[in-house]
Amino acid sequence: MNPTIEALLILQERDTKVANLTAELEGLPGLIAGVDAEVNARKAQFDELKNRTRQIEADRKKIDLEVQSKQAAIARYRSQQQSTRKNEEYAALNHEIEHTEKEISELEDKELELMEAYDKGLATVTEGQKELTAFQEKAKVKRADLEKRVAAVTTDLAGAKSKQAEAEKALPEEILARYRRILKSKKDVAIVPIHSGTCGGCHMKLTSQTAISARSSDELATCDNCGRIVYFSE
Repeated sequence: MNPTIEALLILQERDTKVANLTAELEGLPGLIAGVDAEVNARKAQFDELKNRTRQIEADRKKIDLEVQSKQAAIARYRSQQQSTRKNEEYAALNHEIEHTEKEISELEDKELELMEAYDKGLATVTEGQKELTAFQEKAKVKRADLEKRVAAVTTDLAGAKSKQAEAEKALPEEILARYRRILKSKKDVAIVPIHSGTCGGCHMKLTSQTAISARSSDELATCDNCGRIVYFSE
Protein backbone atom coordinates (compact mmCIF):
# COMPACT_ATOMS: atom_id res chain seq x y z
CA MET A 1 0.00 0.00 0.00
CA ASN A 2 1.12 3.53 -0.74
CA PRO A 3 2.99 4.78 2.39
CA THR A 4 1.15 8.09 2.14
CA ILE A 5 -2.17 6.25 2.18
CA GLU A 6 -1.04 4.32 5.24
CA ALA A 7 -0.06 7.55 6.98
CA LEU A 8 -3.39 9.15 6.06
CA LEU A 9 -5.34 6.17 7.39
CA ILE A 10 -3.46 6.38 10.68
CA LEU A 11 -4.19 10.10 10.90
CA GLN A 12 -7.85 9.56 10.01
CA GLU A 13 -8.20 6.93 12.70
CA ARG A 14 -6.69 9.29 15.25
CA ASP A 15 -8.81 12.19 13.99
CA THR A 16 -11.90 10.06 14.47
CA LYS A 17 -10.88 9.21 18.02
CA VAL A 18 -10.24 12.86 18.82
CA ALA A 19 -13.60 13.84 17.31
CA ASN A 20 -15.47 11.15 19.25
CA LEU A 21 -13.79 12.03 22.55
CA THR A 22 -14.37 15.75 21.96
CA ALA A 23 -18.06 15.15 21.24
CA GLU A 24 -18.40 13.02 24.36
CA LEU A 25 -16.62 15.59 26.52
CA GLU A 26 -18.82 18.38 25.19
CA GLY A 27 -21.94 16.34 25.95
CA LEU A 28 -21.04 15.37 29.52
CA PRO A 29 -21.82 18.76 31.15
CA GLY A 30 -25.31 18.52 29.69
CA LEU A 31 -25.77 15.06 31.19
CA ILE A 32 -24.59 16.33 34.57
CA ALA A 33 -26.93 19.29 34.31
CA GLY A 34 -29.74 16.88 33.43
CA VAL A 35 -29.11 14.89 36.62
CA ASP A 36 -29.15 18.09 38.68
CA ALA A 37 -32.32 19.29 36.97
CA GLU A 38 -34.12 16.02 37.68
CA VAL A 39 -33.07 16.14 41.34
CA ASN A 40 -34.33 19.72 41.59
CA ALA A 41 -37.60 18.76 39.91
CA ARG A 42 -38.14 15.86 42.32
CA LYS A 43 -37.30 18.14 45.26
CA ALA A 44 -39.77 20.74 44.01
CA GLN A 45 -42.50 18.10 43.71
CA PHE A 46 -41.79 16.92 47.25
CA ASP A 47 -41.82 20.49 48.59
CA GLU A 48 -45.17 21.05 46.89
CA LEU A 49 -46.51 17.91 48.56
CA LYS A 50 -45.31 19.13 51.97
CA ASN A 51 -46.81 22.56 51.38
CA ARG A 52 -50.18 21.04 50.45
CA THR A 53 -50.12 18.96 53.62
CA ARG A 54 -49.19 21.99 55.71
CA GLN A 55 -52.03 23.93 54.12
CA ILE A 56 -54.49 21.20 55.10
CA GLU A 57 -53.40 21.52 58.73
CA ALA A 58 -53.54 25.32 58.51
CA ASP A 59 -57.09 25.10 57.16
CA ARG A 60 -58.05 22.72 59.98
CA LYS A 61 -56.65 25.05 62.63
CA LYS A 62 -58.53 27.94 61.03
CA ILE A 63 -61.77 25.97 61.28
CA ASP A 64 -60.95 25.03 64.88
CA LEU A 65 -60.58 28.71 65.74
CA GLU A 66 -63.85 29.43 63.98
CA VAL A 67 -65.57 26.70 66.03
CA GLN A 68 -64.18 28.17 69.24
CA SER A 69 -65.42 31.60 68.19
CA LYS A 70 -68.91 30.26 67.55
CA GLN A 71 -68.90 28.35 70.84
CA ALA A 72 -68.04 31.59 72.60
CA ALA A 73 -70.92 33.26 70.75
CA ILE A 74 -73.30 30.56 71.99
CA ALA A 75 -72.08 31.17 75.53
CA ARG A 76 -72.87 34.87 75.11
CA TYR A 77 -76.32 34.08 73.71
CA ARG A 78 -77.08 31.82 76.69
CA SER A 79 -75.90 34.50 79.07
CA GLN A 80 -78.15 37.02 77.34
CA GLN A 81 -81.07 34.59 77.60
CA GLN A 82 -80.63 34.41 81.34
CA SER A 83 -80.75 38.17 81.65
CA THR A 84 -83.67 38.87 79.30
CA ARG A 85 -87.30 38.90 80.37
CA LYS A 86 -88.80 39.25 76.95
CA ASN A 87 -90.06 36.14 75.25
CA GLU A 88 -89.32 37.52 71.79
CA GLU A 89 -85.71 38.25 72.68
CA TYR A 90 -85.37 34.84 74.33
CA ALA A 91 -86.77 33.12 71.22
CA ALA A 92 -84.53 35.13 68.91
CA LEU A 93 -81.47 34.21 70.97
CA ASN A 94 -82.55 30.60 70.98
CA HIS A 95 -82.79 30.74 67.19
CA GLU A 96 -79.25 32.16 67.00
CA ILE A 97 -78.01 29.38 69.29
CA GLU A 98 -79.59 26.68 67.15
CA HIS A 99 -78.26 28.25 63.93
CA THR A 100 -74.76 28.60 65.38
CA GLU A 101 -74.81 25.02 66.71
CA LYS A 102 -75.70 23.84 63.20
CA GLU A 103 -72.80 25.85 61.78
CA ILE A 104 -70.49 24.33 64.40
CA SER A 105 -71.64 20.83 63.46
CA GLU A 106 -70.92 21.50 59.79
CA LEU A 107 -67.53 22.97 60.64
CA GLU A 108 -66.66 20.00 62.84
CA ASP A 109 -67.56 17.62 60.01
CA LYS A 110 -65.29 19.55 57.68
CA GLU A 111 -62.57 19.62 60.33
CA LEU A 112 -62.81 15.86 60.65
CA GLU A 113 -62.39 15.48 56.89
CA LEU A 114 -59.34 17.73 57.01
CA MET A 115 -57.86 15.73 59.89
CA GLU A 116 -58.21 12.54 57.85
CA ALA A 117 -56.71 14.26 54.81
CA TYR A 118 -53.84 15.54 56.94
CA ASP A 119 -53.08 12.06 58.29
CA LYS A 120 -53.04 10.72 54.74
CA GLY A 121 -50.87 13.67 53.70
CA LEU A 122 -48.36 12.94 56.45
CA ALA A 123 -48.12 9.32 55.34
CA THR A 124 -47.61 10.44 51.75
CA VAL A 125 -44.93 12.93 52.84
CA THR A 126 -43.12 10.22 54.79
CA GLU A 127 -43.15 7.90 51.79
CA GLY A 128 -42.21 10.76 49.48
CA GLN A 129 -39.22 11.61 51.69
CA LYS A 130 -37.98 8.03 51.44
CA GLU A 131 -38.37 8.03 47.66
CA LEU A 132 -36.67 11.41 47.33
CA THR A 133 -33.75 10.35 49.51
CA ALA A 134 -33.29 7.15 47.51
CA PHE A 135 -33.44 9.09 44.24
CA GLN A 136 -30.96 11.68 45.50
CA GLU A 137 -28.52 8.92 46.47
CA LYS A 138 -28.76 7.34 43.02
CA ALA A 139 -28.38 10.73 41.38
CA LYS A 140 -25.34 11.44 43.53
CA VAL A 141 -23.69 8.23 42.34
CA LYS A 142 -24.64 8.94 38.73
CA ARG A 143 -23.28 12.46 38.94
CA ALA A 144 -20.03 11.22 40.47
CA ASP A 145 -19.69 8.65 37.68
CA LEU A 146 -20.21 11.37 35.07
CA GLU A 147 -17.63 13.60 36.73
CA LYS A 148 -15.16 10.70 36.73
CA ARG A 149 -15.93 10.20 33.06
CA VAL A 150 -15.17 13.86 32.41
CA ALA A 151 -11.75 13.41 34.01
CA ALA A 152 -11.09 10.17 32.11
CA VAL A 153 -12.18 11.57 28.74
CA THR A 154 -10.12 14.70 29.32
CA THR A 155 -7.05 12.55 29.89
CA ASP A 156 -7.83 10.30 26.92
CA LEU A 157 -8.40 13.32 24.69
CA ALA A 158 -5.06 14.82 25.62
CA GLY A 159 -3.36 11.54 24.70
CA ALA A 160 -5.35 11.24 21.49
CA LYS A 161 -4.44 14.77 20.43
CA SER A 162 -0.76 14.02 21.08
CA LYS A 163 -0.93 10.96 18.81
CA GLN A 164 -2.90 12.99 16.28
CA ALA A 165 -0.10 15.55 16.18
CA GLU A 166 2.45 12.77 15.68
CA ALA A 167 0.46 11.39 12.75
CA GLU A 168 0.26 14.86 11.19
CA LYS A 169 4.04 15.19 11.31
CA ALA A 170 4.38 12.01 9.23
CA LEU A 171 2.69 13.72 6.26
CA PRO A 172 3.93 16.40 3.87
CA GLU A 173 2.27 19.76 4.47
CA GLU A 174 0.54 19.88 1.08
CA ILE A 175 -0.94 16.40 1.54
CA LEU A 176 -2.03 17.22 5.08
CA ALA A 177 -3.66 20.43 3.91
CA ARG A 178 -5.45 18.58 1.12
CA TYR A 179 -6.68 15.94 3.56
CA ARG A 180 -7.89 18.60 6.00
CA ARG A 181 -9.82 20.43 3.28
CA ILE A 182 -11.60 17.24 2.25
CA LEU A 183 -12.35 16.31 5.86
CA LYS A 184 -13.75 19.77 6.60
CA SER A 185 -16.00 19.51 3.56
CA LYS A 186 -17.25 15.96 4.17
CA LYS A 187 -17.51 16.12 7.98
CA ASP A 188 -16.95 12.37 8.42
CA VAL A 189 -13.95 10.84 6.59
CA ALA A 190 -11.59 12.08 3.89
CA ILE A 191 -10.08 8.80 2.73
CA VAL A 192 -12.12 5.70 1.88
CA PRO A 193 -11.52 2.26 0.34
CA ILE A 194 -12.69 1.22 -3.10
CA HIS A 195 -15.32 -1.55 -3.06
CA SER A 196 -16.03 -3.35 -6.34
CA GLY A 197 -15.08 -0.29 -8.35
CA THR A 198 -17.20 2.12 -6.25
CA CYS A 199 -16.23 4.84 -3.79
CA GLY A 200 -16.49 3.75 -0.17
CA GLY A 201 -17.73 7.21 0.73
CA CYS A 202 -20.48 8.13 -1.74
CA HIS A 203 -20.84 4.60 -3.24
CA MET A 204 -20.73 5.93 -6.79
CA LYS A 205 -18.98 4.05 -9.61
CA LEU A 206 -15.39 5.26 -10.13
CA THR A 207 -13.92 5.99 -13.55
CA SER A 208 -11.28 3.67 -14.96
CA GLN A 209 -8.69 6.45 -14.74
CA THR A 210 -9.44 6.97 -11.06
CA ALA A 211 -9.06 3.25 -10.41
CA ILE A 212 -5.74 3.20 -12.26
CA SER A 213 -4.52 6.21 -10.30
CA ALA A 214 -5.58 4.57 -7.05
CA ARG A 215 -3.42 1.53 -7.87
CA SER A 216 -0.39 3.71 -8.46
CA SER A 217 2.05 4.04 -5.62
CA ASP A 218 2.96 7.55 -6.71
CA GLU A 219 -0.45 9.24 -6.80
CA LEU A 220 -3.39 10.01 -4.55
CA ALA A 221 -6.62 9.37 -6.40
CA THR A 222 -9.86 11.15 -5.58
CA CYS A 223 -13.45 10.24 -6.31
CA ASP A 224 -14.81 12.29 -9.21
CA ASN A 225 -18.18 12.52 -7.45
CA CYS A 226 -17.45 13.34 -3.78
CA GLY A 227 -13.79 14.36 -3.87
CA ARG A 228 -12.66 11.91 -1.17
CA ILE A 229 -9.28 10.23 -1.46
CA VAL A 230 -9.79 6.62 -2.51
CA TYR A 231 -7.53 3.58 -2.26
CA PHE A 232 -7.55 -0.15 -2.80
CA SER A 233 -7.64 -2.16 0.39
CA GLU A 234 -5.31 -5.16 0.15
